Amino acid sequence: MTGRRGLLLLVAGLALTLLAGRWLAALYGDWAFYHALGADAVWSEQLMLGALLRIGTFVITFGFAFANFFAVRQSIVSLVLPRTVGGVEFSEAIPTRRLTLLAVGVALTLAALFAVTEQDWTLIAQAMHGLPFREFDPYLDRDLGFYVNVLPFERDLFDLASVLVTTTSILVVAAYVVTPSVRWDERGLYVSTWVRRHLGLLGAVGIVLISWSWRLERFSLLSEGSGASRFAQEARPFSYYDHHTLMPYLVVLAFAALPVAVVFAAAVWRGSLRLAIGLLTALFAAGPLARVVLPSTSLSDTGSREAEARRRPYEATRMLYTRRAFGVDQVTSPDTLPLERLTEAQMGRWVSSWDPVALTRFLERERRGTDVVALSWMPGVVGLEAQLLRRAPSDAPPGTRWPADRLRADASDAAGLPQPGIVPGAMGIGGVLVYPGAQRYALVADTLGGIAAPSFEGGLEKLALAWDEQNPRLLVADAPLPRPRLVTERDALQRLARLVPFLAQGETVTPVVRGDSLYWVVELFVIGEHYPLSERLLVATRQVHYVQHAATAVIQAQSGAITLLPVVMPDPVMRGWMRRFPGIFTPRERAPRWMATGLPPAVDWAMVQSSMLGRTGAFIDTLPVGKPQKMDNADADLTIGGPTLFQLDSLGTLAWSIPLGSPDRLAGLLVARGGLAPRTTVIGPGSDVAWMVVLQDLQEGADRAGIGRSSADSRRGRVQAIPSVRGPIFVQSFYEWPADGAPRLAGVVALRGTERRVGRTLADALGQASTDVGRELPTEAFRAQVAQLYDAMGAALRAGDWKAYGEASAALGRLLGRPAH
Repeated sequence: MTGRRGLLLLVAGLALTLLAGRWLAALYGDWAFYHALGADAVWSEQLMLGALLRIGTFVITFGFAFANFFAVRQSIVSLVLPRTVGGVEFSEAIPTRRLTLLAVGVALTLAALFAVTEQDWTLIAQAMHGLPFREFDPYLDRDLGFYVNVLPFERDLFDLASVLVTTTSILVVAAYVVTPSVRWDERGLYVSTWVRRHLGLLGAVGIVLISWSWRLERFSLLSEGSGASRFAQEARPFSYYDHHTLMPYLVVLAFAALPVAVVFAAAVWRGSLRLAIGLLTALFAAGPLARVVLPSTSLSDTGSREAEARRRPYEATRMLYTRRAFGVDQVTSPDTLPLERLTEAQMGRWVSSWDPVALTRFLERERRGTDVVALSWMPGVVGLEAQLLRRAPSDAPPGTRWPADRLRADASDAAGLPQPGIVPGAMGIGGVLVYPGAQRYALVADTLGGIAAPSFEGGLEKLALAWDEQNPRLLVADAPLPRPRLVTERDALQRLARLVPFLAQGETVTPVVRGDSLYWVVELFVIGEHYPLSERLLVATRQVHYVQHAATAVIQAQSGAITLLPVVMPDPVMRGWMRRFPGIFTPRERAPRWMATGLPPAVDWAMVQSSMLGRTGAFIDTLPVGKPQKMDNADADLTIGGPTLFQLDSLGTLAWSIPLGSPDRLAGLLVARGGLAPRTTVIGPGSDVAWMVVLQDLQEGADRAGIGRSSADSRRGRVQAIPSVRGPIFVQSFYEWPADGAPRLAGVVALRGTERRVGRTLADALGQASTDVGRELPTEAFRAQVAQLYDAMGAALRAGDWKAYGEASAALGRLLGRPAH
């Protein structure tokens, strides 16, 4: 027996050692990840608050559960279990000391289960450090910061307490059932005095939880009321009935339930079961039952003129709070902040005649065997181009060069195929380690000393990181020199989520190529589920009442470094995070120059704003504003892919726009501008026209030109809405796309008002000659083109890519009119 016990102790000690080592390795792996990104403050905050939450959950759960299980143990005078030895049955009493240890063990197990569940440390961090909004709701006079910062944490505590009380109560009842304290006899169900008193105290705790739920429901009324909603996804609005009937009633219920809990516990303790049952009946009648009866007794009269007058101020308040919650009041007007408008000559060069997916499928057809994984819009004085990157083969080592092709977005050849860019892009992008969908980790050499990843040189570092990744083969792997690094969290979005778990990510990931560097740009948002008096919006899988643009994340694909650029005027929640973690944010004035001027527009933020414009309107005189019109008759195989951006000025500012209105009326355009002064602007429609008429005119123009439905292989691209000096112009590309071939550009239709033009490209449709290499260029465009080719030659020379160097040199020769050698 002693040898068996020693073996069990040895196995248990080994298991505990492995668990402790795994925990220490994970702790070091987390620290090394955040330290490499310069975010030690985030790691320490996560560690301390996570530990505080788990320890607090463990202590409270163990204390509550043990108090109840020990009470069960105290009710057991002796527990006798039958045993059989040698065919002879006899009874054996379990020692009371073992019963006490059993109660401790069950409580410890329950506490451990609660403690190891997922704990969101950002909730308590926001409740502790969130800044006040210094704005108050008009009905409860609470600072709006309470609903965004504190209320989510309180609701999380309530959910935890409810699960704890429910689970403990079920276990207590089950424990009593297997003891003589609860049994059926000839007189019916017998419950001992001890059990009755214990269950009475648990019932009183349950009544306190009900009181707490009524308190939370009072706050929830401001975001989820009982009024009539207009849209399927809209939250029911706060109403006159909620304000004057239901909210005061919930206040009375919440406070009255507390003394009811005390009286209930005392009644059960003294054996006054009729009084206890009466209290429970009254509680049920005052709660769920009254919620059914009260609306019929209120002064609703929805069809009367008085009811309409009562409803009007609540609707106005809801509209104002919705504008505030979703940034509608941040949408500008051209009268306050001028927006660049394109001339026809500029549109011919700066607006793409190609949909992104058409360029992608063409290149995948031409370069068989690889998939295009990134398309970066390349603005310039000469014209808009697209650089497409193809991922290295799957069996290639991490960091293998990604091939690149640069195609002109404004041109096509006589056969309708894309033309190569003025600046060759064949050099590609080398050393790409971080991208969407990448594997978890990679062991690479940090040749230039700039990779944001943990070191993999020392013995303890190797052991800890290999243990954290649960891959012992890393310990014997040949580490590449010099300065080996283990790049963890190579998926760009997961890497960003670990760095800023308190901010929500947008859906659009925009690649940006600058020279020989690749970046992933993602917009970040503050969201709130309990912001009062605003409408509701579905963001990813969450129904939220508050969305604010917080920052732009720029992820360097070759090093994994992340630059977080806050918006110029962050909301109070974002200001609180910036105050707590100042080291991870980079003010825009301290960012690299290209980030201040060359970032793409915030498409996701513009979509949030446009989604609410149709419901609330905008503070722009009397301009009628409708919902975003995503439906543009594009064929399904051309709707996928990233947004089609256009160039707005000679500085290379990129923009994106979407029509606003309804099928029967075009209300205007929402234009999202990137670059030095990012913003969203609403401009008027220019003429009184219906959106469905615009789509019909575009299709009719294509049909009359023979590039529409007359061909069995015809495909329609997306409709672009471009702000021009003469009003909005709508552009739609049409393709010939056989099932076994690459897409060919059949033509482009441009529509302004009732004026319709068709051409091989947009430049042709507008009567502008294409900018071909070698033709006479304006001085500004000529200098810009020479500079681009010079930079391309320098980058190819540094990378040792003589093929790319030769292509750039040949392009420069053609530009200068020199004969090829």
